Amino acid sequence: MKRINVLHCILTIFCILILCSCGRRKPEYVIGVSQCSENEWRKKFNDELRIAAFSDSNVELKISTAYDDAKLQIEQIDKFVDMKVDLLIVATGQVTVSEAIERAYDKGIPVIVFDRRPRSDKYTAYIGADNEETGRNIARYLSAMVKKEEGKIVEICGLSTSASGIERRRGFDDEVAKHDNMDVVEHLEADWTNQMAYHKMDSLLSVPHTSFNYVFAHNDRMAMGAKKAARKHGLDLSKIHFIGIDAMPQKGGGMQLVRDGELLASYIYPTRGDKVMELAMDILGKKKFKKENLLSSALVTSDNASVLLMQDEELKRQSAYLLSLRKRVEATTNAFDTQRCYLFMLIFMVALLIIACVLAVKAYLAKTKYNARLKDSMRKQKNMTEEMERMTQKQLRFFTNVSHELRTPLTLISGPADRLAEYHGISGEARKLVEMIRRNVGILTQMVSEILEFRKIQNDKATLMLNRFDLASDLKTWADDFKTVAERKQIGISVVAAEEPNVVIADREKIAHIFFNLMTNAIKYTPVKGAIVISLKHADGIYSISVADNGKGMSGDDAQHIFERFYQASDSVGGTGIGLAIVKAYVDLHRGTVGVESEPGKGSVFTVAFPETQPGYDEKLDKQTLIQADTQLIDDYSVKDVIAKQNLSIVTGSEDYDSNRPLVLIIDDNASMRSYLRSILSLQYNVMEAQNGEEGLAVAKKNVPQLVVCDVMMPVMDGLEFCRLMKDDVSTCHIPIILLTARTLDEQRAEAYSTGADSYITKPFSAETLEARVANLLKNRSQLRFIFSGSQQEQQEQEALDDKDQTFIKQLRKVIKSHIPDADYSVEDLGDEMGLSRVQLYRKVKALTGYSVVDLLRKARLAKAKHLLETTDMNISEVAYEVGFTTPSYFTKRFKEEYGIKPGEVE
Repeated sequence: MKRINVLHCILTIFCILILCSCGRRKPEYVIGVSQCSENEWRKKFNDELRIAAFSDSNVELKISTAYDDAKLQIEQIDKFVDMKVDLLIVATGQVTVSEAIERAYDKGIPVIVFDRRPRSDKYTAYIGADNEETGRNIARYLSAMVKKEEGKIVEICGLSTSASGIERRRGFDDEVAKHDNMDVVEHLEADWTNQMAYHKMDSLLSVPHTSFNYVFAHNDRMAMGAKKAARKHGLDLSKIHFIGIDAMPQKGGGMQLVRDGELLASYIYPTRGDKVMELAMDILGKKKFKKENLLSSALVTSDNASVLLMQDEELKRQSAYLLSLRKRVEATTNAFDTQRCYLFMLIFMVALLIIACVLAVKAYLAKTKYNARLKDSMRKQKNMTEEMERMTQKQLRFFTNVSHELRTPLTLISGPADRLAEYHGISGEARKLVEMIRRNVGILTQMVSEILEFRKIQNDKATLMLNRFDLASDLKTWADDFKTVAERKQIGISVVAAEEPNVVIADREKIAHIFFNLMTNAIKYTPVKGAIVISLKHADGIYSISVADNGKGMSGDDAQHIFERFYQASDSVGGTGIGLAIVKAYVDLHRGTVGVESEPGKGSVFTVAFPETQPGYDEKLDKQTLIQADTQLIDDYSVKDVIAKQNLSIVTGSEDYDSNRPLVLIIDDNASMRSYLRSILSLQYNVMEAQNGEEGLAVAKKNVPQLVVCDVMMPVMDGLEFCRLMKDDVSTCHIPIILLTARTLDEQRAEAYSTGADSYITKPFSAETLEARVANLLKNRSQLRFIFSGSQQEQQEQEALDDKDQTFIKQLRKVIKSHIPDADYSVEDLGDEMGLSRVQLYRKVKALTGYSVVDLLRKARLAKAKHLLETTDMNISEVAYEVGFTTPSYFTKRFKEEYGIKPGEVE
């Protein structure tokens, strides 16, 4: 096996070598070039870059053009950044492009700004002509040309957002202002194009305007556009001179226009792509470079235009020769790469033949061993599968036997409970407890029956007892069984079915079971004032029953698995996870289908479809019995609001209503459990209720109970999350929390305590245990009896609190001390500064200190007064007013009550 692995490694190495040898050589550097626009000047710059890059085969140029679209240029620069180019060359079109340049620079990519400066200094180097100096030189040239006669100039500017346009105008206008013989009579804003300059000049000449004899355009194209407009309006062009910038040597460029007399002069705006590439290689090679690199330039007039054009022709000839040489080098390199590729392929084929022979022998031997191991593995897997099946069957038999055995004690519980319910001498709380026993015995009996029925289905022993009945009539009757419980939640139930007979042959009891299960779920998950619509349709020999509600719905993942056995949705309310599995099994027995369409927040539609008749019907065996839904079993886990009046009746409007009867909040999604807990605790405590953690959290923050008893497994928000949020909030973190749960594992208990729970009681539990645990938590709660005393006891008591309560007490002490002299400072003012309502502040302070907020303010003032009397020469009246008392007599009275001596007796 090791030898085969070695051969595999050799084969992999050969493949890599061939791929490397045949592939194109990867350049060492990738340089991105972002051009703002497309014109002859920029094409010349791009060609110069390419020629300069030919000298180094390790450089790859990627050039993009934005066509004067700033948004497009920003996108192109960001794309280069995402490509992680090694260096970026940017010719900015507008100042808004600066943000993209900054992003590239901040990501560590060297940025060379060419031609136009950005508005930020976040770039590696700048290279280009000095646009401001260019404007000045043109102005100086015009001043020399004008001499003593007056020069009236029209200036045609580039884009107002373009850095070069701004700088050229600033340089030209500043220099013109220094010469008395020149004046700019008009500024025209164009966009660097011939057409826009033509339109701007045409508009100027079409209305009364100041006469002029010179036109200075920021580039040659605009100068020619302006001249075209002047020619259109019949101006004497011999008396008007046009000057531009760029002096491109191409046909129709500024240099030829000057030579031919179309322009008076033009200023060479250098491209020098070779210099830009040289700077780029210095940066990539970690060599020294200048951040600011200005290119030299010159004025083109009729005196030197011809010479410059001849020099350009020679440069073009040399460039073409360099390009041809480069192509030859590339052809030779490609030929060499191809030959090397063929050589490696030949070596690879020889090696592959050798390896193939070796592997063929090895494969035969390995296959023999593998087949033996595979047979052994299949044998073991078969044994394991059979063992798992036996274990599963044993477990199912165990639960079935337990379920059978449970029927006897359930009978012995339900029988006496029914007899007690019939006894008229039982009333009040005792009758409520009896009804609670009967209802929960019914729930347990239903669960046992479902387990036994599920066992039948698992063993393929479930059969159909066929009946002939009117499905529409029975649906309406069964739906009426749910109307009482629906009315308690103000849920509307409607049945939509055709009036004609809808006779079907099916197992009536199983169809009823299917309907009852779907309706029970619909009632559970439909909110108050919701609606449930039951529809019956018949087409092509198929009946379909749909139960639609406008409840909370379910996710797509839950809907996909909801009919699987033991599956429960993440926010399910009660249940065992086998109800819908039984529904599907019953539908399958009828050769039908069942499905659900649901959307979170909008409700669910369950649809059952089955044939109108089933094979094997015998009228003699058709025995139909009365079928009625036990809707009493629905209420315990129905998704409904806890009656607000029940909680509201406890709140009397007084902050201290619970001084003798502390307020306890019960949170459980099971109505019977809440009722049972209330019956235990209501004798000694005021009790409020909530049906899930989210609702309980809101009640706790608003009413600040002294203790919370909370279930762990609940929908919407479970007890663990509720506990965590309670302990994280400063207004509730002091409240003891008892968690009730059926989870008995040590790690589950540890998880509960890690969220901040103060006690953990597993079900079932005795009332005495709960009462004792509640009383002990309320009795042992730490309180600051010596607050504002400044004693060692105060420090010890504060350290016994948790971190959040210590922080709260420190802030409370600081705020109170800062307002001691203010006699008008109230409890509401203190609550506003602490960020708590009056009720929240009162109950938290009372829980932590044993004092009311008013008493605490008074103790702070008296402690300050005692300190002043001991350490200063202030008299009693001065001290009283200093600590916020309005009268010295009242101060004296309270001081004596607090310390047992009069203020005058303090030494």
